Amino acid sequence: MDTARSTLTKVLGAVVVATVFLFLVNLVTGGEKASATGWILYIIGAIIVMAIYFFFANKPIWDVGTREVVMMAIGAVLYGIFSWATNVFQLPSVSFVALRPAVAIPIFFGLAFGPVVGFFSGAVGNIIGDALTGWGVFPVWDLGNGLMGMIPGLILAWRTAEERRKVTQKMLIVVAALMVLFVILTVAFPGVEHPWAGTTAGQWTPVLLILLVVLVVVAWFFLRSKPDIAAAVVWGALGVIVGMGFASIADIWVNGYSPATAIIGEFLPAAGTNLIFDIILVPILYAAYEAARAQTGR
Repeated sequence: MDTARSTLTKVLGAVVVATVFLFLVNLVTGGEKASATGWILYIIGAIIVMAIYFFFANKPIWDVGTREVVMMAIGAVLYGIFSWATNVFQLPSVSFVALRPAVAIPIFFGLAFGPVVGFFSGAVGNIIGDALTGWGVFPVWDLGNGLMGMIPGLILAWRTAEERRKVTQKMLIVVAALMVLFVILTVAFPGVEHPWAGTTAGQWTPVLLILLVVLVVVAWFFLRSKPDIAAAVVWGALGVIVGMGFASIADIWVNGYSPATAIIGEFLPAAGTNLIFDIILVPILYAAYEAARAQTGR
């Protein structure tokens, strides 16, 4: 009971610290301020985070010690700085969607150090990156980036390589099915009009099809020989879909987008490019981390 109470306090503490930091940045930033609707949906997202915690509460993946606190700070700073460095590369979308190789950082930190570290790195790192860019704060996207780092860390709930291989096989089917759904949606809505500027969002069907094939091939290849690498790719992809999906769908209410505009004009540019870096960069980071652990014996 004491252990459960301790982990709950630490998880809730990470969410509260991220929220306070977001609130302070919202007060001092020179960019866009968070709306009341944005804050309400952020709170709903925080409830989702806590619901995920309670679902996995009996798993030893939530403890936060000195090492995890240090990694939370390092992950957030790295993600914030590298996001700021590439935010200049804007993608065709209906909002501030940029090319971000740095998304590999919160995904990796979640995989390596647990879901709390992944959440904090993604959420606070996104706040830092957007603030440095001068965009302001976007609570639902900060929470979405937190989910993107948190979800991959849940794989640590399965302790053995064989357990991770089996659950990753099932999760690969889920991720592939979701990507097929998005391909169908891009065919049904090949382009959407920006609600204010009148410009048309890009066509993402070929990109999604290529990503779907590459994701499935890479995951199945590694499932046999390197299940941890396969788990990193698949659970990273799930984190991208859940995190960016939450933020984009929330913008239906925050920005008044239609569902088609939110999904085609915002979610697909963000998730599609993030999946590219999940497939390419996350295995490299994770393999290097495992090699370093093997050499140091930790």
